[in-house]
Amino acid sequence: MSKFTFESLPQLRILSNSEIEQMHENAIHVLERAGVAFACEEALDILEEAGCVVERNAQRVKFHRELIERCIQMAPSSFDLYDRDGNYYCKFGDSQSRFNPGSCSGLVLADDGKTVRPSTVADLKLITKVAQHLPQIDFVSSSVVCEEAPGDLGSQYLYYTEMKYSTKPIIGGATDVLGVPRTFKLLEAVLGSEKNVLEKPYSIFDICVTSPMTWSHIGAKNIIDCAKRNIPIELISAQIAGATGPISIAGCILQHTVELLSGLILAQIVRPGTAVSYGGAPCIFNMRTMYTPMAAMESNMITAGYALMGKYYGLPTHTYAALSDSKEIDYQAGSETARSGLLALQLGIDNISGAGGLNVIAEMSVEKLIMDAEYIGTLKHFAKGITFNETTLANELICKVGPAGNYMKEKHTLKWFKKEHNYDNLVMNYQERASWKKDGGKSIFEKAKEEADRIKLLPGIVLSKQQEENLDKAFIEVCLEAGLSRETAEELIAKCNEA
Repeated sequence: MSKFTFESLPQLRILSNSEIEQMHENAIHVLERAGVAFACEEALDILEEAGCVVERNAQRVKFHRELIERCIQMAPSSFDLYDRDGNYYCKFGDSQSRFNPGSCSGLVLADDGKTVRPSTVADLKLITKVAQHLPQIDFVSSSVVCEEAPGDLGSQYLYYTEMKYSTKPIIGGATDVLGVPRTFKLLEAVLGSEKNVLEKPYSIFDICVTSPMTWSHIGAKNIIDCAKRNIPIELISAQIAGATGPISIAGCILQHTVELLSGLILAQIVRPGTAVSYGGAPCIFNMRTMYTPMAAMESNMITAGYALMGKYYGLPTHTYAALSDSKEIDYQAGSETARSGLLALQLGIDNISGAGGLNVIAEMSVEKLIMDAEYIGTLKHFAKGITFNETTLANELICKVGPAGNYMKEKHTLKWFKKEHNYDNLVMNYQERASWKKDGGKSIFEKAKEEADRIKLLPGIVLSKQQEENLDKAFIEVCLEAGLSRETAEELIAKCNEA
């Protein structure tokens, strides 16, 4: 993908070419004049050595145009991802939208569709198995935080569980300064060697900026450590329009641009060519309710703007979509999921996180994840476009059948119906009422619950004996480093296995 061009931009455009160029110029102005704060001495040292103006007392860094644009040029437009067993999985950034569940939810909507409770490792295990099983879901993610996970352990318990029950690449992250090196040990355990981790990226690491325009010590350190270890980074701005970002949509897109470019620059200075995905999780501050919806139309408009900036810079893009701010699976949940998911697809966003998510992604629902996967299947079918050739135009066939004819018995219908139409639905209802009633008259939620129960009983994706031994050993080592006892580590392993 070319840099600083409009060639690869999607047809869905919320900014014109001249507005994109103005956005870039304004971002450079802010980076040069106001700068960005880095609450990390190591980051300040690195940036100062690279020629940035560093104000130590304020921990503020100001960048110059030549460095900004040089670092954008360094960042790759795509990169290869591998699965848990070291097999090639996909090219991330190939303009094909891929989907994964929402992330870091503290709560779970229970299978009665009403009760909300704290998330557990059993929930993460089931969500991971469901994501592994559903072909429409491309990656697994640290979708819930698990109340059993000790705070000192950071996110490594989540990685451990996901590695045990899925082969798909992981969208993860860390909540602590040592999260990256500890996660690297788990990656090395399943991939077999440090060389494999460096050469066969298996995880994309989410790192969030603290809006407005501040990289925390944890965030900056995670960027540095990921770059050193060749772990692809997904930079995320989760600014709230009207609170931690400007109330204006254009202003939010500008601040988003400034925040992500500053993180990208640090990554490229540490290791030129570090893979960086241009991501976001924008919200707005609702002045009437004091709530911060992520699936509001204005949030989608911010996404539509920053996605264009990411593509202008020739970078893979990410957003949160195919989710809802609703508190139950209702009309609002369906409409917001559908709207945001379709917009993200039309924008050509490479990684779309959020399936199964509710209430500003504070809650996850396994049933909604299954419903969302089915909807995502229709999006992927749409993305394939129309097969347009002499055969599919069916000119001669239309003439043959003629007025008042019937296509049901035609060989053309038998040959093409599975290619042209999507029949992957398990929970959506496409029956006439009598047949639906005869089959039990089940709601989409009831059918999704049945599917979740079925998947729960399926055998897990088994690690090789060597992989399992290596992973358990590495996890215990990580726990000990975090100050936990061996007994606690073994209890956590047992809970994961028994959940």
